[in-house]
Amino acid sequence: MAFSATRFLKRLPLKNKLSRRQLKKGCASSRIRKPFSIHEATMDRWNQYMFRQHSNAELRGWARRLNLFRYCRAFGGHANDGDSLEVGFSYDSAQDIKNFFDFLGIELVQHTTKPPQPETGVPYPGNVFASFPRLIKDTRWIEQPGHCQIRGISVFAWCEKGKIRLSVSGDGYEVTSEHVANAELLEKVLVNAPLKLLDSPIDDKHCVCPKYYPELFD
Repeated sequence: MAFSATRFLKRLPLKNKLSRRQLKKGCASSRIRKPFSIHEATMDRWNQYMFRQHSNAELRGWARRLNLFRYCRAFGGHANDGDSLEVGFSYDSAQDIKNFFDFLGIELVQHTTKPPQPETGVPYPGNVFASFPRLIKDTRWIEQPGHCQIRGISVFAWCEKGKIRLSVSGDGYEVTSEHVANAELLEKVLVNAPLKLLDSPIDDKHCVCPKYYPELFD
Protein backbone atom coordinates (compact mmCIF):
# COMPACT_ATOMS: atom_id res chain seq x y z
CA MET A 1 0.00 0.00 0.00
CA ALA A 2 1.30 3.44 -0.92
CA PHE A 3 2.25 5.72 1.96
CA SER A 4 -0.33 8.45 2.66
CA ALA A 5 0.80 11.37 4.79
CA THR A 6 -2.81 12.48 5.29
CA ARG A 7 -3.93 9.04 6.57
CA PHE A 8 -0.89 8.91 8.87
CA LEU A 9 -1.65 12.34 10.38
CA LYS A 10 -5.32 11.48 11.03
CA ARG A 11 -4.30 8.42 13.03
CA LEU A 12 -2.02 10.39 15.34
CA PRO A 13 -3.39 10.90 18.85
CA LEU A 14 -4.00 14.51 19.84
CA LYS A 15 -1.77 14.10 22.89
CA ASN A 16 1.22 13.67 20.56
CA LYS A 17 4.00 16.20 21.26
CA LEU A 18 3.45 17.83 17.84
CA SER A 19 -0.03 18.77 16.77
CA ARG A 20 -1.41 17.55 13.49
CA ARG A 21 -1.34 21.12 12.20
CA GLN A 22 2.39 21.45 12.95
CA LEU A 23 3.14 18.17 11.21
CA LYS A 24 1.12 19.18 8.15
CA LYS A 25 3.08 22.43 7.98
CA GLY A 26 6.33 20.50 8.13
CA CYS A 27 5.24 18.16 5.33
CA ALA A 28 4.25 21.10 3.14
CA SER A 29 7.57 22.88 3.67
CA SER A 30 9.50 19.73 2.79
CA ARG A 31 7.69 19.54 -0.54
CA ILE A 32 8.65 23.09 -1.58
CA ARG A 33 12.23 23.06 -0.29
CA LYS A 34 14.69 24.31 -2.90
CA PRO A 35 16.78 21.45 -4.36
CA PHE A 36 20.39 21.33 -3.17
CA SER A 37 22.75 22.61 -5.85
CA ILE A 38 26.21 21.03 -5.87
CA HIS A 39 27.36 23.64 -8.39
CA GLU A 40 26.29 26.53 -6.13
CA ALA A 41 27.96 24.97 -3.11
CA THR A 42 31.18 24.39 -5.06
CA MET A 43 31.21 27.96 -6.40
CA ASP A 44 30.60 29.33 -2.92
CA ARG A 45 33.60 27.42 -1.55
CA TRP A 46 35.70 28.56 -4.51
CA ASN A 47 34.80 32.22 -3.99
CA GLN A 48 35.61 31.94 -0.30
CA TYR A 49 39.07 30.64 -1.23
CA MET A 50 39.64 33.01 -4.14
CA PHE A 51 38.80 36.18 -2.19
CA ARG A 52 40.03 35.11 1.24
CA GLN A 53 43.24 37.16 1.16
CA HIS A 54 41.97 40.08 -0.91
CA SER A 55 38.40 41.25 -1.36
CA ASN A 56 36.57 41.50 -4.64
CA ALA A 57 36.84 45.30 -4.44
CA GLU A 58 40.61 45.20 -3.84
CA LEU A 59 41.24 42.85 -6.78
CA ARG A 60 39.07 45.08 -8.97
CA GLY A 61 41.29 48.01 -7.98
CA TRP A 62 44.44 46.07 -8.87
CA ALA A 63 42.93 45.00 -12.18
CA ARG A 64 42.39 48.64 -13.07
CA ARG A 65 45.89 49.67 -12.00
CA LEU A 66 47.73 46.91 -13.88
CA ASN A 67 47.60 46.52 -17.64
CA LEU A 68 49.97 43.55 -18.07
CA PHE A 69 50.30 41.72 -14.76
CA ARG A 70 47.51 39.51 -13.40
CA TYR A 71 46.86 38.47 -9.83
CA CYS A 72 47.09 34.66 -9.55
CA ARG A 73 45.82 32.73 -6.54
CA ALA A 74 47.97 29.88 -5.27
CA PHE A 75 47.07 26.32 -6.24
CA GLY A 76 48.03 25.20 -2.75
CA GLY A 77 48.29 21.65 -1.50
CA HIS A 78 51.35 19.73 -2.68
CA ALA A 79 52.24 22.61 -5.02
CA ASN A 80 53.36 24.56 -1.94
CA ASP A 81 53.13 27.74 -4.00
CA GLY A 82 51.99 31.22 -3.08
CA ASP A 83 49.92 34.00 -4.59
CA SER A 84 51.72 36.10 -7.19
CA LEU A 85 51.43 38.74 -9.88
CA GLU A 86 52.13 37.15 -13.27
CA VAL A 87 52.73 38.32 -16.80
CA GLY A 88 53.22 36.01 -19.79
CA PHE A 89 54.69 36.31 -23.28
CA SER A 90 54.66 33.74 -26.08
CA TYR A 91 57.76 32.58 -27.96
CA ASP A 92 58.40 30.34 -30.96
CA SER A 93 62.13 29.72 -30.78
CA ALA A 94 65.25 29.84 -28.63
CA GLN A 95 66.20 33.04 -30.42
CA ASP A 96 62.94 34.63 -29.24
CA ILE A 97 63.92 33.76 -25.68
CA LYS A 98 67.40 35.27 -26.11
CA ASN A 99 66.02 38.45 -27.66
CA PHE A 100 63.50 38.87 -24.86
CA PHE A 101 66.00 38.57 -22.05
CA ASP A 102 68.57 40.67 -23.90
CA PHE A 103 65.89 43.37 -24.03
CA LEU A 104 65.50 43.08 -20.25
CA GLY A 105 69.25 43.14 -19.65
CA ILE A 106 69.31 39.60 -18.23
CA GLU A 107 72.20 37.39 -19.29
CA LEU A 108 71.19 33.80 -19.89
CA VAL A 109 73.48 30.84 -19.24
CA GLN A 110 73.92 28.61 -22.29
CA HIS A 111 76.06 25.46 -22.23
CA THR A 112 78.20 24.40 -25.18
CA THR A 113 77.45 20.73 -24.44
CA LYS A 114 74.52 19.18 -22.65
CA PRO A 115 75.22 19.16 -18.90
CA PRO A 116 74.37 16.16 -16.70
CA GLN A 117 70.65 15.85 -15.99
CA PRO A 118 68.71 13.80 -13.41
CA GLU A 119 67.55 10.42 -14.65
CA THR A 120 63.87 9.54 -14.45
CA GLY A 121 63.08 7.17 -11.60
CA VAL A 122 66.43 7.64 -9.87
CA PRO A 123 66.23 9.10 -6.31
CA TYR A 124 68.67 11.88 -5.45
CA PRO A 125 69.47 13.65 -2.19
CA GLY A 126 68.05 17.17 -2.18
CA ASN A 127 71.41 18.92 -2.53
CA VAL A 128 72.43 16.66 -5.43
CA PHE A 129 69.18 17.19 -7.31
CA ALA A 130 69.48 20.96 -6.84
CA SER A 131 72.93 20.91 -8.44
CA PHE A 132 71.57 19.82 -11.84
CA PRO A 133 71.06 22.80 -14.19
CA ARG A 134 67.39 23.42 -15.02
CA LEU A 135 67.32 23.63 -18.81
CA ILE A 136 64.68 25.23 -21.03
CA LYS A 137 63.14 22.37 -22.99
CA ASP A 138 63.71 22.29 -26.76
CA THR A 139 66.73 24.61 -26.59
CA ARG A 140 70.37 23.76 -26.93
CA TRP A 141 71.01 23.81 -23.23
CA ILE A 142 69.88 27.26 -22.14
CA GLU A 143 69.31 27.38 -18.39
CA GLN A 144 66.06 28.59 -16.93
CA PRO A 145 66.50 32.21 -15.76
CA GLY A 146 64.85 31.54 -12.39
CA HIS A 147 65.37 34.29 -9.83
CA CYS A 148 66.64 37.48 -11.42
CA GLN A 149 66.21 41.24 -11.35
CA ILE A 150 64.70 43.73 -13.78
CA ARG A 151 65.52 47.35 -13.05
CA GLY A 152 66.37 46.38 -9.47
CA ILE A 153 63.06 44.55 -8.90
CA SER A 154 63.17 40.86 -8.02
CA VAL A 155 61.24 38.56 -10.35
CA PHE A 156 61.07 34.86 -11.07
CA ALA A 157 61.29 33.94 -14.76
CA TRP A 158 60.37 30.58 -16.28
CA CYS A 159 60.18 29.42 -19.91
CA GLU A 160 58.07 26.45 -20.89
CA LYS A 161 55.77 25.28 -23.69
CA GLY A 162 56.11 28.46 -25.71
CA LYS A 163 55.44 30.75 -22.78
CA ILE A 164 57.70 33.03 -20.72
CA ARG A 165 56.24 33.83 -17.30
CA LEU A 166 57.51 36.58 -15.04
CA SER A 167 56.32 36.44 -11.44
CA VAL A 168 56.42 39.16 -8.81
CA SER A 169 55.98 37.96 -5.24
CA GLY A 170 57.66 38.22 -1.88
CA ASP A 171 59.31 35.75 0.44
CA GLY A 172 55.91 34.84 1.84
CA TYR A 173 52.80 33.50 0.17
CA GLU A 174 50.75 36.69 -0.20
CA VAL A 175 50.73 39.56 -2.68
CA THR A 176 50.97 43.00 -1.09
CA SER A 177 50.49 46.58 -2.25
CA GLU A 178 54.29 46.81 -2.55
CA HIS A 179 54.26 44.02 -5.14
CA VAL A 180 51.54 45.83 -7.08
CA ALA A 181 53.63 49.01 -7.09
CA ASN A 182 56.65 47.04 -8.34
CA ALA A 183 54.54 45.47 -11.08
CA GLU A 184 53.45 48.94 -12.19
CA LEU A 185 57.11 49.96 -12.54
CA LEU A 186 57.93 46.79 -14.49
CA GLU A 187 55.06 47.39 -16.87
CA LYS A 188 56.73 50.59 -18.06
CA VAL A 189 59.56 48.39 -19.34
CA LEU A 190 57.57 45.34 -20.46
CA VAL A 191 55.09 47.34 -22.55
CA ASN A 192 57.83 47.52 -25.21
CA ALA A 193 58.83 43.85 -24.99
CA PRO A 194 59.59 42.20 -28.36
CA LEU A 195 57.15 39.29 -27.80
CA LYS A 196 53.38 38.91 -27.87
CA LEU A 197 51.65 39.50 -24.54
CA LEU A 198 49.40 36.72 -23.20
CA ASP A 199 46.23 38.01 -21.58
CA SER A 200 46.09 34.96 -19.28
CA PRO A 201 49.60 34.04 -18.07
CA ILE A 202 47.96 31.07 -16.32
CA ASP A 203 44.98 29.81 -18.31
CA ASP A 204 42.97 28.84 -15.26
CA LYS A 205 40.37 30.32 -12.92
CA HIS A 206 43.17 30.90 -10.39
CA CYS A 207 44.17 33.81 -12.65
CA VAL A 208 42.24 37.08 -12.34
CA CYS A 209 41.97 38.07 -16.00
CA PRO A 210 39.13 39.18 -18.31
CA LYS A 211 38.61 35.61 -19.52
CA TYR A 212 37.64 34.27 -16.08
CA TYR A 213 36.61 37.41 -14.16
CA PRO A 214 35.25 39.91 -16.70
CA GLU A 215 33.19 41.65 -13.99
CA LEU A 216 36.43 42.85 -12.32
CA PHE A 217 37.55 44.61 -15.52
CA ASP A 218 34.33 46.51 -16.32
